Amino acid sequence: MRKNRFLLISFGLFIGLFGVAEANHLSGKVEVEGGKELKNMIVYLEPAESLSNKPDPMVHKVLQKGRRYNPDLIVVNPRDKIQFLNDEDREIDHNIYSLSKFKNFDLGLGERGSVLEIEIDNIGSGNFYCSVHRMMEGRIVSINTRHFAILEKPGNFILPNIPPGNWVAKVIVFHKRYKSIPINISLSGKAHENIELKVVKK
Repeated sequence: MRKNRFLLISFGLFIGLFGVAEANHLSGKVEVEGGKELKNMIVYLEPAESLSNKPDPMVHKVLQKGRRYNPDLIVVNPRDKIQFLNDEDREIDHNIYSLSKFKNFDLGLGERGSVLEIEIDNIGSGNFYCSVHRMMEGRIVSINTRHFAILEKPGNFILPNIPPGNWVAKVIVFHKRYKSIPINISLSGKAHENIELKVVKK
């Protein structure tokens, strides 16, 4: 995958869940045991208590241009849809497929200008590819929150507009030999800063 992001922040206000309550921000740092430069970690917040209502579904767009997916890492929620747009300058066909247990699909061939769509129905992650171009690869990650940040490498992060309440801060790590240690956080009416999230060897 291309490492073309230093820090991508995406967030949701959960208006339908919490109303327009005063929001806070959460900032801190991800540290990896041994100082290993792990790539594309996802910092995110989940509500500490289960919620009967879920965020409204969204539509995400992934461009296919220059024989690449952009973005090549996309974070979604269950019920979200992903549209794959063939945006090539020339007449180049693309196929989008995945053999993952998370979401097994094959959208067939899409010509230039076409839009192919899938709907995400569960939590998890999996890679997707193009059968025409072997170097094209992307990853879908589905979580139960709109509050997340993608870090290209370990370091500082900011999660803005977090409603008050009890949360669990976690890190998704794609390296099989590492895991994160969750932290419980309570936000009541002011910013919560300088938290440390640890990623350690299994």
